[in-house]
Amino acid sequence: MIRVIILMFITLMFSSCNSSWSIGSFELSPQDSMYTFLEVMDQDSTSHFYADKVRINSDNWCFTHNQWESVKEHE
Repeated sequence: MIRVIILMFITLMFSSCNSSWSIGSFELSPQDSMYTFLEVMDQDSTSHFYADKVRINSDNWCFTHNQWESVKEHE
């Protein structure tokens, strides 16, 4: 019985191998990212990309310009 389990485990392990990463049955591609980006359009139509969430009246990392930027809400 132990031999059957080990054989099944080895077969399963090697049958699912490929050259890319996967999570469950979802295969990741180079286009996938670990971030969720939010785009913010400035008053002068400049596009800014921030990760995950934008904190108003605080500094946020802008991936477009590779720097910390202060985001303020205009009334």
